[in-house]
Amino acid sequence: MRSDRLAVFAGTREGHDLARYLADTGRLEKTDFFVATDYGKNALEDVSGVRVIVGRMDREAMERCFRRRGYRQIVDATHPYAAEVTENLRAAAADCGTAYMRLLREEEDCDRNKIRFVDSQREAAALLNDRDDKFLLTTGARDIGAYARVKNLRQRGCARVLPAEESLRACLEAGFSRERIICMQGPFTRAMNIATMEQFGCSVLVTKSTGRAGGFPEKAALAEEGYRVIVIGRPEKEEGFTLKEIIERLEIE
Repeated sequence: MRSDRLAVFAGTREGHDLARYLADTGRLEKTDFFVATDYGKNALEDVSGVRVIVGRMDREAMERCFRRRGYRQIVDATHPYAAEVTENLRAAAADCGTAYMRLLREEEDCDRNKIRFVDSQREAAALLNDRDDKFLLTTGARDIGAYARVKNLRQRGCARVLPAEESLRACLEAGFSRERIICMQGPFTRAMNIATMEQFGCSVLVTKSTGRAGGFPEKAALAEEGYRVIVIGRPEKEEGFTLKEIIERLEIE
């Protein structure tokens, strides 16, 4: 039987902002938030009354969860690069006949003549192997293993990741030197990015197109400072709604 509960799969700043909106409008008690890690749960701690369920789920687990709880609506506020999670959520919701909305993070314009866009982490790693420059990696820890075979990684590579145990572990397993791993929560200012590049002697930045919420403009700006910037493009052009549009749709219901 269909309930009046809402499920939000979070993990982004927009997901946090949606939790704030639901709290302010008194709808949080009828909402379940799902996150993959304890770090994601901690990011929602400042929203009083939020109910958070921690753990990764495959498509079958999602479908069982949706059927058991009978959600009326699924909001997918996962990271723009979490393509597999989004695909599973969309499919599980369709199989259960549950309404699904994708919360999109808007992309920012940048000077593509000064920035090198690539399609994957592996392609970025291949470019790093073509030169001997030191580099700062800000693509996250989830797929950092793609850089494990970059030549002289311990001397050249510097990784900036979220301050979570699993992030540090992934960097160490990939072969990054402990002295060149930065565990910090962003987004970061342009000045902070430049200071980090200078401190570790990096001339190349590898990042993702994470939008304004993810600090992309401040990272892309390094190209104006003479740094080489490599951007891993988003998996595909998605259809969905902005945070404002999702809030408007929830207000109608």
